[in-house]
Amino acid sequence: MAVNKKRIIQGVLLTVGIVFNIWGLLTLVQTAGYDAGISAGLTYMDGIEHVIHKYVIVVILMMIGILSLSNWAAQLSGKKRNVLSIIFCTYSTVLTIPLFLTFVLCFFVAGGVFSWDMVDVICFDMMDIFGTPGAYYTIFALGTLMGAVFLAVPIISTYCTVKDIDMLGVILTKLKIKKPSASATEEKKEEPSESPEEQKKEDSPKTED
Repeated sequence: MAVNKKRIIQGVLLTVGIVFNIWGLLTLVQTAGYDAGISAGLTYMDGIEHVIHKYVIVVILMMIGILSLSNWAAQLSGKKRNVLSIIFCTYSTVLTIPLFLTFVLCFFVAGGVFSWDMVDVICFDMMDIFGTPGAYYTIFALGTLMGAVFLAVPIISTYCTVKDIDMLGVILTKLKIKKPSASATEEKKEEPSESPEEQKKEDSPKTED
């Protein structure tokens, strides 16, 4: 029963990962290729006014897909788990680097010291939405931070998976919080608490015949 449940979870993660990655990549093609007349068939994306909103949809779809595939790979064992984890981490990193660099370059585009068509479109769109320098520079900073997190987390997670490091256990140890062991939890479940009547019988003095 436990094996079947694990296989069902793995199947769901794999299916979700594949579907959302394909959907995300098609959305990216539709968004990036709109001005060049390239279409992936997702014409509903063309009706979205701001290009940054389109890329937010791309990021959400790809994030769900990559996390699902990474979790699926982490549940495997041996060499297969390690190889697939590294492949998905590399895939995630390649897709995240442009996101991170775009937000970094937006600072220079907004300051008038740099210009590149792809970055200009996104930067000017965000400047138009948020209006004041304080608002859109804050968005640039948050976007840069988000990109850095999206780069770091898969790399650290994959390293821990390959090296068999319990990252949660390490964090709890640093925080000086004890992680409950599975054996201790099972022992508590197996040992039923004594009823009040049984305790009274044990506590009462034995009479001699």
